[in-house]
Amino acid sequence: MDDDPILLKSVSRAFFGQAMVETAQSGQEALDLLRREPAPAVAVVDQQMPGMTGVELLRKLKTDFPDMVRIMLTGQADLPTAMNAVNEGQVFRFLTKPVALPDLQQVVTEALQVHQQRMEENHLMAQALMGQSQDGSDAEAQALQQLVAARLTPRELDVLRLLGQGQTSKEIGPHLGISHRTVDVHRCHILEKLGLHNATSLVRVALKAGLI
Repeated sequence: MDDDPILLKSVSRAFFGQAMVETAQSGQEALDLLRREPAPAVAVVDQQMPGMTGVELLRKLKTDFPDMVRIMLTGQADLPTAMNAVNEGQVFRFLTKPVALPDLQQVVTEALQVHQQRMEENHLMAQALMGQSQDGSDAEAQALQQLVAARLTPRELDVLRLLGQGQTSKEIGPHLGISHRTVDVHRCHILEKLGLHNATSLVRVALKAGLI
């Protein structure tokens, strides 16, 4: 997604025969395209676009397409903005313009690998929530435990363990020496990182992962 048609054509040619590429010259055009087409695995977004900044678009993509791997293109003057984008839009990588096409190809290849890993992890999480296992309960529990440990911080693991035991935020706070509001923040982060939607799912994952 970039407002430079020459760059868009160059990128399309660079990935010809390797990946399907869709281009857009503005944030709104990109959103309109995503409403009509299946969501791509990777999005490369320029910061300076008409009508909507790259950070604004990345924020929307993070909400609407959480599994999409997001890459940001930025000029030297926009580096502080790019750093904010890493936090706000959970950007996988940002590249400084002008970027060499081989460098862009390498980063996109890495992003595709990350997306594939996310899909496999999501499948594992779905199996855990449905109580299904193809490899046996012990293997599933071990894989899920590794996944949860990789995605969550030690404090978030503590909160998940206590939530799985049925404790409320007000009960967990004193136990961990933090406020109940901080517990609520951790709970929101856990739900987001694990792709879950409610407390029941948290309990199931904690149980399947052997945390309780």
